[in-house]
Amino acid sequence: MAFTHYAVTLSGAAQNVATALGLDLNGEEATLPYRQLIFSADPANGAVVYVGSARATVSATDHGFSLDPTQATAMDKVSVGPFPSGAVKLKEFFCLGTADQRLMIAGVPF
Repeated sequence: MAFTHYAVTLSGAAQNVATALGLDLNGEEATLPYRQLIFSADPANGAVVYVGSARATVSATDHGFSLDPTQATAMDKVSVGPFPSGAVKLKEFFCLGTADQRLMIAGVPF
C-alpha cells in the first residue's frame, strides 16, 4: 500500500482516531501497520488538538502531544516514526479538539 492520508473531524470529546474515521476497530484499515504517521492540525482550526493513547483519557492536561495552528511558536505537526521494524496503527491513537475542527493524518504503511 502506498502513502495515504486522512482528515478526522473532531467531536469536542475524546475519540478513537479509527472510529472517528468510521473504521471498524478490528478491520483491515484500522489495524494496518504504519512505518510512519504524521499528525497535524488543520491550518483553519482555531484551537488546540490533543493526541494521546488509549492508556489514559485524552484531555488538555493528559495527552501525548498537542497541535496548535494558532501560535507561531507552537507545534503544528508531529511525526511518529519512521520505524525500521514494528509499527503503529490508527486505532492506537485518541484525539480531542473543538467540535467540527480537524486533525490531519498522513501515513506510510509497511
